[in-house]
Amino acid sequence: MTAPPAFVSYEFADREELCLCTAPQSHRRILLVPPLFDEMNRMRKMLVDVMRALEALEVGSFLPDLPGTNESLVALEQTSLSDWQNAIQTCAQQHDISHIASFRAGALTIAAMPEASHWVFSPVKGATILRTMMRTRVAADREAGLSTSLAQLTEQAEAGSIELAGNILGSGLFKQLNAADIPQMPDQRVARLDSDSKPADVHIPGSPLWLRAEPDDDLAMSSAIAQDIAQWIGQ
Repeated sequence: MTAPPAFVSYEFADREELCLCTAPQSHRRILLVPPLFDEMNRMRKMLVDVMRALEALEVGSFLPDLPGTNESLVALEQTSLSDWQNAIQTCAQQHDISHIASFRAGALTIAAMPEASHWVFSPVKGATILRTMMRTRVAADREAGLSTSLAQLTEQAEAGSIELAGNILGSGLFKQLNAADIPQMPDQRVARLDSDSKPADVHIPGSPLWLRAEPDDDLAMSSAIAQDIAQWIGQ
């Protein structure tokens, strides 16, 4: 019987940030970087299922809280993309992890780690994530009888903090995300869903959980992701 996932921590900016982990003593270990914002919530159950499947394959995994998210004590409004990039690098170093699996816009946080080996699932640009969140804000404002445009929201976000899809983003984070492209790493494996026609090293059967209205899972997809990661890491 495998042990349930447990929390460890990593120290960043004079704070302790939490990190969910399984099989931390395994000689094969990987850091899982979650998606950002609402996609993180919709896919967390799937990521935990991936961790359990990896443990059964004798691969330890670590799922960190990014500063400003989940149980982090720092406000998201005070966080930047650079903070997230440095935090992921710090977490990997402190737990001696050289393999990174990032999901969706989580791939934007790995830019400071070109020396690591990267497995990237359905990566997306920062501007794409922000545009989706702004459209959600426009729709909510319309229901409240307000008229808001993407251009107005962009102008507001570049001048100061803004609330998008229940998240308060500082202007620094907004600007960095809006300019952030998907990093191209020397050693990377790109995975996409089999319904995605974009180029990839592997296509995985499954469903785009980040589009669901509520958090959900796909056990077959989680198992396929874990299998591909374990084979990629090797012995």
